Amino acid sequence: MKHHSRKPDFSTGSGARSQPSFDRKTLQLCSQVRRVLEYGVDEVLHGEALVAVTDVIPAPDASHLLVLVQPMGDTTIEETEAIQQRLVASATQLRAMVAEGISRRKTPSLSFQVLPPFIVEQKT
Repeated sequence: MKHHSRKPDFSTGSGARSQPSFDRKTLQLCSQVRRVLEYGVDEVLHGEALVAVTDVIPAPDASHLLVLVQPMGDTTIEETEAIQQRLVASATQLRAMVAEGISRRKTPSLSFQVLPPFIVEQKT
């Protein structure tokens, strides 16, 4: 009779599920895509809305990436929704920009989420 022993996984410490960790190449891909999209998003919005690409994360893996975008300054809910719609409508164009800017055989698909705006307080 064969006995298969498994090593316990102590990677999380408490036994609770933690956030998934991604390998170095996946994180590198996210960083490359973020750099490309920092310029690409501004281009498709034609400079009409000041936004920042705050993060690009695998969702659920490197074949599909979630791009988090955040307006800067005062933005209404309607303006935020308009930004979201423009990004979704421009997803093919943005993906083509990513394909040109990264060195991978397959370009990941993209989805976008617009976060609540940055609030920039001016000191008087």
